[in-house]
Amino acid sequence: MDLRALAGDPADPDLGAQVTVSVGEGLSGDAVPFVRVTKGEVRRILVGQARTDGARIDVLVRAAWRENGGWHREPWPGDGVAELLRHPAHLIPDGDDRPGVISKAIAEGSRNTVAELRGLRYEMERQVADLLAQRRNTALRMVMAQLVELSIAVSRARDQARDTLREVRNPGVRRHCEAMDVELGDEVTRLQSLLSSVSTFAVAQEGESQQRFNMLAAAAAAGLGLPALILSLYGADDYLPFTWDKAWRALVPIAIALSVAGGVILHRMPGRTTAKQYLAALGLISGLISMLLVAGFLAPR
Repeated sequence: MDLRALAGDPADPDLGAQVTVSVGEGLSGDAVPFVRVTKGEVRRILVGQARTDGARIDVLVRAAWRENGGWHREPWPGDGVAELLRHPAHLIPDGDDRPGVISKAIAEGSRNTVAELRGLRYEMERQVADLLAQRRNTALRMVMAQLVELSIAVSRARDQARDTLREVRNPGVRRHCEAMDVELGDEVTRLQSLLSSVSTFAVAQEGESQQRFNMLAAAAAAGLGLPALILSLYGADDYLPFTWDKAWRALVPIAIALSVAGGVILHRMPGRTTAKQYLAALGLISGLISMLLVAGFLAPR
């Protein structure tokens, strides 16, 4: 990679600095945090460190997360490193200050990435808000898994900044790492708080699901028990087999009883009752009445 591109000055394209991706230890020089969020169709979070001697930049990515059906950790192929080091722009001098300026630029880029990590947290907060408002049907387990993965990624990034603070002497690099330590610590706290809130919501949702199941069981019992009770009061033999005159006198009280039971159950159902639920209840009542009507006409004399 041309280090002048890192400086935002393409006038001299022949500086010949080399960028390599390391898969293990063995880097030389002071390490600085390398934290980036890649762009494109599939975003990635990269966490590691970089070292430079002024002529070469070695990048060691210790962990990578990919957004594909939710954030999850997976190996990184190592492509696009040069593009990730182009910003922010700094003028790279010749001489002894060269490694320090490059290290400071890489550390500043990592600090700038904290804002992108904060943006990812905002996205997760929006997903949680949509779940609470029932605007989307994302699986709660998936949201919790993504929160855990993001929390791990941010914690790993903070570890890189704190490790650098113990080793590096460059004041510019230290300033950026100190800011990263504070800001990433705040992000970890907020992600953990959000995860705790989602966990509480999961417990409440489980209780609500149990209550909804109990209400549906009560609806099923009413749907089966009320017709049997009413028919036993009538004495079914006097009405069977059905004629149209007998049918409406036998089934109208059953339909009224089922409608009242269904309305009470829907009104007491936990959560917001939607038009779809009312239509489903109406369909069930109509189906039950239709089944009784057909059975009455087919009953033997």
